[in-house]
Amino acid sequence: MNTKFKWALGILIVSVFAYYAINFFVNRSEGDKVVEIYFADRITAAHKKLIEIYNERNKGKVRVIPIDFPNFDFSTNERKEVLARSLRGTGDGIDLFAVDIIWVQRFAKWGESLDKYLTEEEKKRLLPLAVESCYFNGELVAVPLVLVNSICYYREDLAETLPNGKELIEKLDSSNITWEEFLSYRNEYKGDKPFYIFPAADYEGMICNFMEFLLSQNPNYFQQYGFNLDRPEAEKALQFMVDLIYKYKATPPVVTKFTEISSYEYFIKNDGFVIHGWPTYDMDFINEPYDKEKQSKLKKMRIPYFKGGVPTSIVGGWDLMVSKFSTKKKETIDFLKFLLSDEAQEIFYKLSGHYPVIKRFYEDTLYLNKYPEIPKIKEYLKTAKHRPAHPDYTRFSKIMSYYIDEALKKRLPVKEALNKATNAIQLEKNILQER
Repeated sequence: MNTKFKWALGILIVSVFAYYAINFFVNRSEGDKVVEIYFADRITAAHKKLIEIYNERNKGKVRVIPIDFPNFDFSTNERKEVLARSLRGTGDGIDLFAVDIIWVQRFAKWGESLDKYLTEEEKKRLLPLAVESCYFNGELVAVPLVLVNSICYYREDLAETLPNGKELIEKLDSSNITWEEFLSYRNEYKGDKPFYIFPAADYEGMICNFMEFLLSQNPNYFQQYGFNLDRPEAEKALQFMVDLIYKYKATPPVVTKFTEISSYEYFIKNDGFVIHGWPTYDMDFINEPYDKEKQSKLKKMRIPYFKGGVPTSIVGGWDLMVSKFSTKKKETIDFLKFLLSDEAQEIFYKLSGHYPVIKRFYEDTLYLNKYPEIPKIKEYLKTAKHRPAHPDYTRFSKIMSYYIDEALKKRLPVKEALNKATNAIQLEKNILQER
């Protein structure tokens, strides 16, 4: 176990025991009737407000205690491992926890089945795209909390300085630009400034980029070929990622070290033109801005796509799971349903930038009039595709990420990297089947 992982796990353990100790003394004045729910997630401003509202409404009966995974301290992969380690055994200290939508299959063994807790009407309120990730073997083991899909941001002020800037802005805003058209503007941009930034470190965020290029060519790739990457579509996807760096010189090689946060910092500080990211960036960096003036010039746009392909983005977001070890399931389910209420989902949208997971938000004139950007969000979501659902997806993704990283760093040719990834995944499958 590396030092950072020990530190992260230590923080989780200390935070749980600290809350136990603090609330022991608080509860002495309230009696023993207060039920404490321990909720593990990245606690944003929206989370804090909703926990405050819920605790106030249930004062003297139920108290939600947050266990925080700060975005600047934990990568997504680190958060997954810390959470999994804490749930092994009896999962003491956690009643409700949020998981990345691609973790549901892996965490299902620690999650309570939720079919018996939600009525059909409650299930029908949920956006189909959001709830799609919540099933394991036909059973509802999670519910969606928040939803996003990958998008790009561009600097409007920098686009205006280009010789054909007005024309480019119209194309970017139309959400209908191909990679071929996009790169044709590369030479018009400042030669020493990055034209396109995407996070390309050895982690899941880089896989999202690869999936977009792959699924743009064939949306049903994984249904047809599984995790076999010895295919022309996979080769074209990875070769294009490599070419963005070394052939077109649109992307600096340093991106192979970047996750979302570091890529955004580099993008802002170095006057990048377009960055690949998530629609929550507006809120993620609002309290820790790198340059408020530059950040105020950012505009959202749909991700370009291959000529002859289809516009494609990757679904992201977080789902809620109830620990099967929880002894407070009734109260935990009540809090879970509160987080799915119209009120809570609107607060998530307003304070964190995540898309709501309820249908009404996208259909009701109340919200359509209140938030004029909703039609554009609906257009973005039309391009959204899920990564393949598989209990061992995170294992396979880690393998893909390693070999794609080798290609992006020019340590392996593209075809060899994909061949090695395919063989390694097959070997991993064989090992898992023998267990």
